[in-house]
Order: sequence, then C-alpha cells, then structure tokens
Amino acid sequence: MRLEDLRAFIRVAESGSISQAALGLGLTQPSVSRLLAALEEECGTRLFHRTGRGVQLTEAGQAALPKARAIVLDADRLVVDMRDFGQSPSGVVTVALLPWMMQRIAGDLYDEVRRAYPRIVLRMAEGLSSRNEEGLADGRIDIALIGRYRATPARGEEVLIDSQLALISPRRPEAVPKTIAFRDLASIPLVLPSTQHRLRAAVEAVARSRRVHLNVVAEADSYEAQKAIVRRQGCCMLLSPETAQHDVAGGQFHAREIIQPRMPRLVVMSTTTHRPLSRAARGVAAIVRRLVRKAAAR
Repeated sequence: MRLEDLRAFIRVAESGSISQAALGLGLTQPSVSRLLAALEEECGTRLFHRTGRGVQLTEAGQAALPKARAIVLDADRLVVDMRDFGQSPSGVVTVALLPWMMQRIAGDLYDEVRRAYPRIVLRMAEGLSSRNEEGLADGRIDIALIGRYRATPARGEEVLIDSQLALISPRRPEAVPKTIAFRDLASIPLVLPSTQHRLRAAVEAVARSRRVHLNVVAEADSYEAQKAIVRRQGCCMLLSPETAQHDVAGGQFHAREIIQPRMPRLVVMSTTTHRPLSRAARGVAAIVRRLVRKAAAR
C-alpha cells in the first residue's frame, strides 16, 4: 500500500468522481482507476459503488476513509517536521479570532508566541465565524475560532468553550431571576444580528418550532453596536455569557440563561485542511487553546 494509492482514494471519496479526482491529482482517469483497483485488491474488498453519476463509498470504504486521512496526514506532518528538525519552529502562522475574543487574548497571544517561538511570524485576523471558515477553506488561515450553535462540533473541530445562550439586559436595581424561558422572549424588545448571522438563524429556528414571535426592534452584527443600542433604548441582546463577560462583571449588564429549551453555544478551534499543520502552527494552536480557555474561566 502506497501513499499515492491512499491520496487517490481520499480524493475520489471527497469528490465522488474519478475524473474530478484525476484532474485534482494531475493524473489521467485510467491511472486513478488503476490505483483504486490495486487498493481494493490489496484490501480484499470493494471501496466504491460505481454509479451512472460517479462513485459512492461502500460501507468498507466509509470505514477506511478516516483511517486513510489519518495516515496521509501523519506522513505529511512527518515530512514537514523533518524539514524543521533541529531548528526552532518558523514561518508565518495566521490565526483568525472572533471579535470579542480578539479583545481578550490578542496581546497575550502575541507576547507568548514571540517569547516561545521568536522565528514565527504571527498574523492575526478578526472575523465572524462564517468569514473565518471561508479563510480556512481557501487556505488563507491556518487556525480559526468559530462559533457553533449546536450541541456537538463538526469533525476535526476542538471545543474550547461549551456554554448556553443568555438574555443580556441592562442592569437594574430590582432583583431578576437567573433564568428565562424561551417563550417569554416574545414580550422583550431584542436587538439581534442580521438574518445572515448564525446566532440569528439558530434563534429563529427555535422560535419557529415553538411558535414564538420574537420582538426584534434592531439588527446589528457588531457586539459594540448592540451594546450601544441596548444602553440607549433599554432593549436586550441574546449572547453567550462569555461574550458579555466583562460588561456583566463590571455591572453594566445582567445575564439570564435561556431555558425551555436551553440553546447551546460552542466556541471551537479548527485548522486548515489545505496543508499539513506545521510545527509552528501546532505550537501557536497550543497557545491559543490555553489562552481561550483561561479567558473563558475568568
């Protein structure tokens, strides 16, 4: 079994087409077909069903795919590590942070990377989850923080923060409950992100399923813009407690967890699949992981 065979197997599985895989690998279609045939013969089983519209993984192929990816990734990492052997990690590493996390860890991240890895050039980008994902997908970003509004992360993502959405309101002198039922949001004026934002989509989906009509009085994707509207108009925001952590602790706002149902909110770390993660990127990822968890625990 050769890495070339496994690379062809992975590319065909991802594209669902031998011809498209051949184009991506720089090989002819018959060459890719021969590689697959040799791999299937060695494995002693069919890895693909051939259909009129391409190919689909068999049950055995589905079981083999994650293992093949792991083998190829380890081999690619070995090559990168051997090139860097005997030297401190170096190169450019691009990290995309969520806006509220940029404020919390950017300074510490720069200082720690500079101290631990003086030959690394750190580039930091700030963006919403969708923009960070686009950067990962096209290879511009090595490491990204992404917000997920569901209970489980996607494959290859590492959960750094696991929390629930909360209703963030102006601090008032009277005592308020620590929780609020989702249905009660109907009577509260809300400032929410635009309809393209994932938080808005998640909230609207629950509202539709519960037949709750939300009273959205303003839209703003920026947390700073939402805060300004809340202070002036007295309305409320729906955010993770970590996003508004400093302002809640400083007494500007009050946070009530949303229940019935609770709404999960994850912050995950994901890395590019365009290339094997270098020693430099893995070192930076370890620092990002520690700083994010430390910031969330404050």
